[in-house]
Amino acid sequence: MADYINVHVHRGKSRISPEKEWFDVYTMEPFENNRANRDIINQLSKYFNVDYRNIEIVRGSTSRKKVVKIND
Repeated sequence: MADYINVHVHRGKSRISPEKEWFDVYTMEPFENNRANRDIINQLSKYFNVDYRNIEIVRGSTSRKKVVKIND
């Protein structure tokens, strides 16, 4: 079963801060060549304890507000 979460991306030391409606994900990676997106996926895979290949950005790949799909 897949879960969809809303993610807001911020600059700063790598961490995840869950809120009621979304997750604030902080990254120091530059927002070019998908480096920030890869870092966000890696952080979420560790946070939810799933393989990074089971996580994909469904909407907002170039935006700071994203919808992420997590497959079990």
